[in-house]
Amino acid sequence: MYAALQGQPVLKGEPVSKNRDDFFVISVRSILPETAGDFDLYLKRDDWFVLYASKGDSFAIDPKLTRILRVNEFYVPVSQRYEYEKYLAKNLGAMLLNEELPIEKRSEIFYNMSTKILQASLVTKMPRGLNPTAYKEMQDVVLKAVHFLSLEGTLKSVSEFVSRKYHSYTHSINVMVLAVSILQTMDTQQDELLQCGLGAVLHDIGKTLIPDEILNKAEELTEEEWDLVKTHPVRAISICSSIPLTPITTNCILFHHERYDGTGYPGGLAGEAIPFHARVMSVCDVYDSLTSDRPYAKALKPYDALDTMQGKLRGAFDSTIYKRLVYVLGNARVI
Repeated sequence: MYAALQGQPVLKGEPVSKNRDDFFVISVRSILPETAGDFDLYLKRDDWFVLYASKGDSFAIDPKLTRILRVNEFYVPVSQRYEYEKYLAKNLGAMLLNEELPIEKRSEIFYNMSTKILQASLVTKMPRGLNPTAYKEMQDVVLKAVHFLSLEGTLKSVSEFVSRKYHSYTHSINVMVLAVSILQTMDTQQDELLQCGLGAVLHDIGKTLIPDEILNKAEELTEEEWDLVKTHPVRAISICSSIPLTPITTNCILFHHERYDGTGYPGGLAGEAIPFHARVMSVCDVYDSLTSDRPYAKALKPYDALDTMQGKLRGAFDSTIYKRLVYVLGNARVI
């Protein structure tokens, strides 16, 4: 990876560029030792960028070399961003559990990569159902999230990177993070966390079959348009019909718009007739929607969103689960 000259390590290549716009910066610690990727790594020496490792090489990051050269960051060609993101996705699990990587950096990687993976699926119309490959990627995201969110201080760190501009994919990740965090305070078994987390990432997939001009409409919906929007939980189940979903995941998808006072849809269920995990989903779904910029409303601050849920929307949520949400947000210093 590098040669030695008179006992001192030297860089692999000659200076190649002075143009900062040709590169984007990454942390040295985001490259795992003894892994390989289809992208080049450069170091910045004075005003020049110099090749450190070529694509396809094993990234045998040498602490001695990086210490001697005072290296804290690498540079990757902008033209190879996609290959770098593929590397992150492939090694996401190991990175999230790598204690040498600061929790803030791991949180950023987790949130950015999870939303990118979901974005690839949730912006696609799905009249023929959910692609099995996309479903497997979603399962993988949830599994890594459950492990990562079990680490102390993770939710507070992740919250720093949460997008407040509403997109179906960011909203689904946000709801998953909140739902898993609430359930973890209830000593929920891992398998149950995975099933509920999967329900969270899939809960709005039915909206891929609703016209964008309705979903993104800034004005009040007509009765006909609103009736169409309210079909998205049932449409979601149809999209997932070829996938072996568990009852917990199915309940999260189908009943996340039910309300404790019976005013929700699609079934108008009330109280404990609403499956428990769907009640968790309902609280998290509304909180994230209220704290995100939507076409028809500006984002509320966390405290104001919680106040709305207990004021204007009072009675719509299971009070025990609502209190758990407040507890989780308070411990994460989000409110």
